[in-house]
Amino acid sequence: MKRKLFLLFSLAFLYASYLWIKEEVKPDWVKYQQAFYQKKLKAMEKEYKAATTEKGKKALDKKMAALRSPKYEIKQILMKGTNTWAKQKNGDKVDRCITCHIDESVLKASHAAVSEFPLDVYGCTVCHKGNGRALIEAEAHKGMYNQRRQMQKRLVSADKVFELWLELTELSPEETDPNLTPVWGNFRYQSVTGEKSIYLGSQKCLRCHAGLTAPHAEQWKRTKFTSFERVKQAPDFIEGDENYRKQCYKCHTTGYNPSTGQYVEEGVTCEACHGPGELFSYFMDVGKAQEGQKIARVNSPYNVCFECHISRHHEMRVKFFKDRGLSDDWWFTKYSNLLVESEKISPSQGWLR
Repeated sequence: MKRKLFLLFSLAFLYASYLWIKEEVKPDWVKYQQAFYQKKLKAMEKEYKAATTEKGKKALDKKMAALRSPKYEIKQILMKGTNTWAKQKNGDKVDRCITCHIDESVLKASHAAVSEFPLDVYGCTVCHKGNGRALIEAEAHKGMYNQRRQMQKRLVSADKVFELWLELTELSPEETDPNLTPVWGNFRYQSVTGEKSIYLGSQKCLRCHAGLTAPHAEQWKRTKFTSFERVKQAPDFIEGDENYRKQCYKCHTTGYNPSTGQYVEEGVTCEACHGPGELFSYFMDVGKAQEGQKIARVNSPYNVCFECHISRHHEMRVKFFKDRGLSDDWWFTKYSNLLVESEKISPSQGWLR
């Protein structure tokens, strides 16, 4: 009996050793890199046949030689965290997904909706989850959200959204260092899929809030909602070119996109401060108003106000009015008068709001 058990354990040990050696000598992820390099080689061979100059053929020859004997290796993204950036050291989070998902063209095609996402900073698992360190497929994909619809199913509470924002924040470069400034922008405007949240427009909000928070909504509609109407009447806006006007759009419209020059709504409407309504509106529509409220409140802290409410944003106006010898009371707008009337504050304080 003992001999049989010994033999059984020996065979099991040998088999485990075989699997370990096999994985070390030729790990499973190598096949993905082999397929990728073969694909590139075939494409380059076609390019070589179509080449018309000797110089072009020689350059392709060198590239093809490298592809015929490529170096198979673990590829990974070493991410940095809040506590490690100051010391210029890598954090604990590592993503090795690109070891198998090595074809960048496939990744870009399948992530068209988040084409701006800086993969080299945040990796894959920040959105998809799973085990970024694992190199065995079953382990790497355990607990992973593969498709967009699967990721959206996480929206059972606001906490899931906050978890994503917190992780993105912790992995971000420090904003105090100009060389490490993140390129992804304000995380509060991201959905759980990594996509930019959608602006729904103030009419969606006012369907409920015109009644629920009537005093606040009515005052905002009289002042901030109509601010862009006053901007359009300003002489410098009328005379300025589109580049000059774009400086106004950032603060006096809602949902302005500097890369396209487009905005969602004129004026400072609900989503200008509370952020795009897709997430909190979703929770309210499914009967989880408190969850939506949590997100709407997080999207309107003081730092949102000071993105616009700083005097430097009107420096270009000073030059315009000085060059034309116009009165220095140009800053005291009709909007300031509205505030004086509605909030009973002194005229000398109206322009500060």
